[in-house]
Amino acid sequence: MVDTPPLIERLLRELKQAAPAPRSGAQMGRALGVSRTAVWKQVRALRRLGYDIEAATRTGYRLVEAPDKLYPWEVRAGLRTERCGQRVHHLDVTGSTQDEARALAEAGEPEGTLVLAEEQRSPRGRLGRSYVSPRGGLWFSLLLRPRRPPGEVVTLSLLAAVGVHQAIEEVTGLRPDVRWPNDLLIDGRKIVGILVELASEGDLLRYVIVGIGVNVNLAEKDFPPELRPIATSLSQVLGDEVSRVSLLQRIMERMESLYDRYLEAGPGIILDSWRALPTLLGQRITVEELSERWEGTAVDLDGDGALLVRTDEGVLRRLLAGDVRIIEQPAKPERTATR
Repeated sequence: MVDTPPLIERLLRELKQAAPAPRSGAQMGRALGVSRTAVWKQVRALRRLGYDIEAATRTGYRLVEAPDKLYPWEVRAGLRTERCGQRVHHLDVTGSTQDEARALAEAGEPEGTLVLAEEQRSPRGRLGRSYVSPRGGLWFSLLLRPRRPPGEVVTLSLLAAVGVHQAIEEVTGLRPDVRWPNDLLIDGRKIVGILVELASEGDLLRYVIVGIGVNVNLAEKDFPPELRPIATSLSQVLGDEVSRVSLLQRIMERMESLYDRYLEAGPGIILDSWRALPTLLGQRITVEELSERWEGTAVDLDGDGALLVRTDEGVLRRLLAGDVRIIEQPAKPERTATR
């Protein structure tokens, strides 16, 4: 589903503004400049989309409940951005929002276009890994067109991590840990995955697709048994469901703000924002890079977002891609007071 026809969006706005009171078809027809029959047809369309709308003689239509769907008009309602999320392609089921977004990018879709899916059948993560994305999560890809060098793509990955982290903290009060470059974890279990893909021409980016998956309202049973020890969801941590629309809107707002600052001031402002989060800097880590596995201490970020790691031999290595894990330190034994 691409952007909704304006009439449905305007009719739904009328119903929401009146709720919980009813609004007559004649009143809405006059407000929208259409006939009562046209209003009735749009109400039927909304019902087919999952909206619970009551109709009563003499009183009119009353919105009882909206479905938990990421429809374009729901995303845009109250969204405080100029570009990010203002054009939405909503899909019930797709293979991968990344593939959908890439096709749209090649067709000339504008910057800020958002591709959403209620469910993905064949999503992919970093390093070619697959992951689960059933109903109840946030699975989306955002199209950006920065006229910047391809070498800054790691910075854009960090930008996405910062934006999602800020949004989660704002909506839920939680402050996840950030694993370089962009996974977010709570109590060591993954809650957000981010994949950034690009197309370049010469020494400039043509477009960047930022794919983000957030485990929002997933129960333990929604994860395969092998993932349950290493993945969790916001609802599991909080013991209550989180509004997916509200969280998505905050992510779009935070990311657009960071993106504008990045375009104006360069990568440094994003690197500083990432450093301010609970990250692995200063901790012992294991690095899996291609076929090599080694250990060291995460020291800092380089100017382009690469991770600087000091090995046990004292060599400072620069990591642009790889799998990084914190080495859990054994707990110190408690001291027992003696006389």
